[in-house]
Amino acid sequence: MPAIRTGASSRQKKPPAGFEDIRDDLEIFSIKMKDAQNAPTNNIPKHQAQWPIFQIAHQRSRYVYELYYEKEAISRQLYDWLLKNGYADAMLIAKWKKQGYEKVCFEIPFLFDRLEEMEILLVFED
Repeated sequence: MPAIRTGASSRQKKPPAGFEDIRDDLEIFSIKMKDAQNAPTNNIPKHQAQWPIFQIAHQRSRYVYELYYEKEAISRQLYDWLLKNGYADAMLIAKWKKQGYEKVCFEIPFLFDRLEEMEILLVFED
């Protein structure tokens, strides 16, 4: 996911109306993302160390999705601007709009947790 543009530059358009209302929440996600990226990864597999980064990106995209589609709290212009500037993942949101996909997305992590528990039990049984 591209870096979030926070500074004003001559190439960047000003955000649409309503951005100031959600700026604080997006900055909190940005701080969490920086903390996750700078977290020590000693003795942790690379794929496992990246999970917190994916989770935060997922949460940020979900936040924008809910604001636009469920709560209808932001305008279409602001929604498009957020997607264009990397505040949310458009491909992930497109999947959430499909019928039944949300249920699958949220059950998969629980299945993986359950699978890990089963593997631990198998190790102890041997």
